[in-house]
Amino acid sequence: MNPTPIATPVPILRSVMAAYAFLISHWQRAAIAAAPYMLAYAAQLVLMQSLGGVTANPLLAMGMFLLSLVTVIASLALSAACLRMAVLGDYSGWHSLKAGADEGRIFIVSLLVAALTLLVFIMAFMFWAVVLGSIAAGAMSRAGIDAEAEGLELADAMAYLGAADWVVAGVVALAAAGLLIWLSARLALALPATIANRKIMVLSAWSLSGGNAARIAAALLLTGLPLLALEVGLYELICAVLGSRPLYLAVPVGAEQINAPALAAAEEYLRWNGLMAFINVPVFSGLYAYIYRNRTAAAATGDSTG
Repeated sequence: MNPTPIATPVPILRSVMAAYAFLISHWQRAAIAAAPYMLAYAAQLVLMQSLGGVTANPLLAMGMFLLSLVTVIASLALSAACLRMAVLGDYSGWHSLKAGADEGRIFIVSLLVAALTLLVFIMAFMFWAVVLGSIAAGAMSRAGIDAEAEGLELADAMAYLGAADWVVAGVVALAAAGLLIWLSARLALALPATIANRKIMVLSAWSLSGGNAARIAAALLLTGLPLLALEVGLYELICAVLGSRPLYLAVPVGAEQINAPALAAAEEYLRWNGLMAFINVPVFSGLYAYIYRNRTAAAATGDSTG
């Protein structure tokens, strides 16, 4: 079917509850479907930790590459399985796992969505950087300093920013973040639409979220942020019990290869987030499926804008 813009509002709280209801009712199937991915990803993390993130040995590097490839394939199978269960009520395959056209389409759609998101992120970041540079140049000019003559970098110039300068920079950064969230909301139904229609749908599913981007974004945030907070809290509790941080790896940067704590912490939490896929994937599959059914049901009743 050809999706059309839907005028009726997406029920935010019902969407969030539907996401967690799907996890609760399908947690056993989701856990089994996630097993291959979890084993491959855990093996990858263990190897990475044992090597300290360094894979100079060609054999070990090849092993890491193969594990990464298996992890990607298993993650696609998990995503497709959860989406089939959530969107179509399809439980066929080995514990809902298959290796077929759905997985290939999910891979292509994920790549296209990631490419679009990355493109907008780069453009938004460049715009923010230009604005920040202009603000910093203005601040230094007011201080009577010639940045080029002094040979100062942007990081040095930022020390001259006043409160009003930071407010402007913050507003621009929030606007850029809002643009990315809006784009994520508009593209959120690409995956369930692809599964439901058995064909690749990215921009062709764009109109499904028409007039509801803000509400879909709110549903995404209300679903994801509490889940993220709980998962981070669980990881910190595990770290406190163990007395160490099992997923932490130093990230050396610059010519002197000095560790960047912020980058290392970000990568550490991303690794933990990857381990939580057996929860995150079914939750968001349930969310996407509920919103997709809501939009297509409204379209079927003729509640649409031209």
